[in-house]
Amino acid sequence: VTSINTGQIGGSRNYVYNGDMQIYQRAGSVSSIGNGDTGYHTADRWQVWSAVDALVLTMSGVTETPAGFNSSLKLDCTTASGSKAVDDQFYLAQIFEGYDLQSWAKGSASAKAVTLSFWVNTTKTGTYILRFSAGARHICQAYTVSSADTWEYKTLTFPGDTTGAFANSAATALYVQWALVAGTNYTSGTLATSWAADSAVNRFVGQVDAFDSTSNNYHITGVQLELGSTATAFQYETYGENLLRCQRYYNKRAASNAILYASSVTGSGFNYSHWQFPCHMRAAPTMTGEGGGSSGNGQQQINVASGGAYAAAGTYATWGNDSTADAELS
Repeated sequence: VTSINTGQIGGSRNYVYNGDMQIYQRAGSVSSIGNGDTGYHTADRWQVWSAVDALVLTMSGVTETPAGFNSSLKLDCTTASGSKAVDDQFYLAQIFEGYDLQSWAKGSASAKAVTLSFWVNTTKTGTYILRFSAGARHICQAYTVSSADTWEYKTLTFPGDTTGAFANSAATALYVQWALVAGTNYTSGTLATSWAADSAVNRFVGQVDAFDSTSNNYHITGVQLELGSTATAFQYETYGENLLRCQRYYNKRAASNAILYASSVTGSGFNYSHWQFPCHMRAAPTMTGEGGGSSGNGQQQINVASGGAYAAAGTYATWGNDSTADAELS
């Protein structure tokens, strides 16, 4: 019983999306990620927060992995961080909606502990900080990288928080942040190792500068977040299961146009193109790639289930090659 943390045996134990870094709908590799390029670039559900004046990175999926995995996410420094400003910070993050986290019982007397485990391989040894941020509250833990360019397995257990329940909604509820660079505005206090009111100076105390040289890189894979105080074996998903979970937040069309039906090119009719999503998205997405509608009468019907575009008679409405639907958390 203790080996499964007295939690569920079947179904999904792992709250993390794309923890084995297999899904890359946007791109397999993106270079020149610099100051201000915060967002989702390669691996689905994995955001970078990029706010370091000098730092430039390449983010990519690679096949360098520990045993049992086929892909890892690599951050490769191409321009070093240099002399950091006090408000510089760079971290890797996954963001969770409230619907996913109700089983944590946060904000109640029965709030549950959770355990985060992952494999890391980085050039820079030393202390790294992992932070949970939930509304106005946070908690942080340090982990140590002992050997350069070597896969190391890390586990961190966080106690339950009896203050501040997660909203039962699709809105942002929790940030999990892997710090990599931090200025003194985030390192000059005392690390918040218990749940507490958020204080910037207590977020990343002790964090090494992982990108102070262009020789440095950081790999991560096998990320699992589960209820309880024991890290269990990584829960593998099929590629299809993994992809479908990610498509709640982001969809990219295959390279083919969608023209489902069209009216006559004469008269007052219209052409309509309908894109049915493979699952309901987290929210009505922001969509790109519409053709015809913008040059016709430009009407759209977009909701969590589908995206539709109208065009005036004589103009075909399409969702073209590589159209996107984005309902990511930020």
